[in-house]
Amino acid sequence: MNNKFEERESFTLHNSGQKIFAVMHRPINKKKSPAVIMCHGLAGDKTGKFRVYVLLAEMLAKHGIISLRFDFRGSGDSEGDFSDMTIEGEVSDALTALAFLEQSPYVDTSKLGVFGRSIGGSVAILAASRFKKIKSIVTWAPLSDGEQWINQWKRLQSPNVTEEMKNTAMRINGQLPGDEFFKQLFSMKIKEELSSLQHVPMLHIHGENDEVVLIEHAKKYEKFRENVLEKTRFIRLPNADHDFSDMSEQSVAINETCQWFVNTLGNRPLT
Repeated sequence: MNNKFEERESFTLHNSGQKIFAVMHRPINKKKSPAVIMCHGLAGDKTGKFRVYVLLAEMLAKHGIISLRFDFRGSGDSEGDFSDMTIEGEVSDALTALAFLEQSPYVDTSKLGVFGRSIGGSVAILAASRFKKIKSIVTWAPLSDGEQWINQWKRLQSPNVTEEMKNTAMRINGQLPGDEFFKQLFSMKIKEELSSLQHVPMLHIHGENDEVVLIEHAKKYEKFRENVLEKTRFIRLPNADHDFSDMSEQSVAINETCQWFVNTLGNRPLT
């Protein structure tokens, strides 16, 4: 018995002379479908820990939604060096992915969404504010600003801190971002970018045991969206850490994300 529900195809996108590797999950037997890009976290990749992005993409395909998983330049299989990675560079990559979907014969371009986790959630919001055609947003544990890390950054600039100590403290999953990344992180204005997205439905999911992006970020997002709560849903997972390691709550996040995109991109009312 053939239970196949999707076609999976790899693509090579191009940005600033470098290759971005991407995988599209496309529901079979449909001509044009809603579509979502997936923005992974810092020093992550298009598969995600526990293959969480693959699992989400498969579920979306089962519900008639295309997804495009891709590696930001300097991460995963894509070209570029992680040390050259910046927030603006990742926003540019996300816009490249959205432009690719906009040209796809399989995509209903009136129904485009963005998904992002951790700093990828912040990047998804920044890209949505510039692309102007986004109809739905989902973020998992996104950063609201760089305030959490400013004091640590200042301590590392002390003359008593050696270059080796500084590099060790700044490594993320074993990789070292450049100074420009941190400069952009500390000047990031998510609140201002969100002001242009008040008409766009947004789901925000955050684990209460997150020690990487603290729950205070979620509280700031609640404040940012307080005037459009009818278009916003906040979910707090009591046992989840930054990686959503709790399997039952990881399933909740995947299911809620899929249902949100079905409701907001599939001409169904919000529930």
